[in-house]
Amino acid sequence: MRAIGLLLAAGLAPSGAQAEDAERLRKAMAEAPVNTFRYVDSHLVCKQDTPAQNYLACLRIGQLRIGDSFSSVSERYPRPLNVVALEGGISASAFPIVTTTDTHAYWVIGHRDDKIVSIQLTGNYSHPDLAFATIRLNDTEEKVLATLGPRATITVVKEIGALLWDYRPFPISIELVHGRVYSIKVAAPDLTPQ
Repeated sequence: MRAIGLLLAAGLAPSGAQAEDAERLRKAMAEAPVNTFRYVDSHLVCKQDTPAQNYLACLRIGQLRIGDSFSSVSERYPRPLNVVALEGGISASAFPIVTTTDTHAYWVIGHRDDKIVSIQLTGNYSHPDLAFATIRLNDTEEKVLATLGPRATITVVKEIGALLWDYRPFPISIELVHGRVYSIKVAAPDLTPQ
């Protein structure tokens, strides 16, 4: 899978031979929400609202973004269920998401020096405010493929009967149980093994 950057909202014009590719991508991405990934013409692209030369704006689940202050999470979710120290000075804090239905979900937020370095959303509570690139918990594998394209690897997670779809070199993974999204994870690019 070839990775390319797309700077639609910034209005930057491509140079030379890239003009035709950029126009085709612009048309294909016109209806995609800002700061989300889409699979277009064999490329996973990030439609973003900043002129950045990277895809960090798209590494978000709901309102939580890689690089944001962890203090903002602590204000919304004051009591973590658990906090675990990981390698490299990273802590992982788990927070429940309170629902009014029989569904459940929780966050696991990796943080270092008050910066969010990973975000994982797990469960079966589907809500538009808890989406990654319009993918929500409990969506079908067909929706994931249509949105993100083919995965780089598939790993069996025996403990929960899941398949882990990895989108390397992008720091994105999706766990599916019985063909439905059970967990979504994004991380800072420097934390992704190559």
